[in-house]
Amino acid sequence: LGSVVSSYEVLLATWNGSAYLEQQLDSILGQTQPPVRLLIADDGSSDDTLELIQAWHQRTRFQMRVLPPVPERLGSCRTFERLLEASSAAYVMPADQDDIWDSDKAERLLAAMLDLEMRYGSQHPLLVHSDLRLINAQGDPLAASFIRYQHLCPGQNDWLEIAMQNVVTGCSCLLNRACVRESLPFPPEAVLHDWWLALVSARCGAIGYLPQASVSYRQRGSNLVGAKGVSAQYRRRLYQLLEHNPAESWIGPGWRQLEACQKRFPGVDPQKVRALAQLSSSSAWMRLRAALWLGLKKHGVWRTMGFYMALLGWQSRRP
Repeated sequence: LGSVVSSYEVLLATWNGSAYLEQQLDSILGQTQPPVRLLIADDGSSDDTLELIQAWHQRTRFQMRVLPPVPERLGSCRTFERLLEASSAAYVMPADQDDIWDSDKAERLLAAMLDLEMRYGSQHPLLVHSDLRLINAQGDPLAASFIRYQHLCPGQNDWLEIAMQNVVTGCSCLLNRACVRESLPFPPEAVLHDWWLALVSARCGAIGYLPQASVSYRQRGSNLVGAKGVSAQYRRRLYQLLEHNPAESWIGPGWRQLEACQKRFPGVDPQKVRALAQLSSSSAWMRLRAALWLGLKKHGVWRTMGFYMALLGWQSRRP
């Protein structure tokens, strides 16, 4: 691949992760194409995460930098923003603290990135990602494919399709420097770091996908929300119907993130701009007509039907 393409950094966010962290660190160290540096940002751990990191560093002498502590917890999205701001390599790979990378993960993603840059040019924001296999807390297999488990269609990666439903999981992706540059700073409306990065790439560049899994994605605690099966997601949506204004929680955050993307990168067809503005109209009919004209859809018939039902009852509001 060459020395330039191999120049990538791993961006690792940690928080009370000592139980599985060493296994993840070892899988990063064991890459067939190792990173030039490991950047770590801890979000206020109260366990021995930082001590484990230092002990691992002493043992391996791997090139590493731990960012200074912050006075209060930032959450995952803003912690990854810190890491992106501190990065400097041509390519970066976000990492979760409790996963296990395949030894050739970086090599395969870098090869895919090189192909993407040859087609679109390195000056454009580009992102490549892969499928993931699911494992439980003990490391036992749960599902061979996260994409199939979630009934997702990774080919639906136009920027409006990404705005409707993200297909990129942060711990399976690689970004080029243009993607890092254009995504920063994150707007206040950014919902998740991987969703925002995917939206910027789809809007201004391109997204590539590898159908083979490159990481074992551990499901435990809060991670279980991210990889719930489709039937569990439908049940959760049904329960939310009992809440006050459930359509806002379904549509509002994603819409405001899309709006922030449109403001930062305004070069869109005027007709499409008008239709996007009509999505927040007080008229349900106008919202519906604009969504249909834009061809908005989620992955699968039931998700799409749920979106349009929520859209009819949604009243846009600013935070």
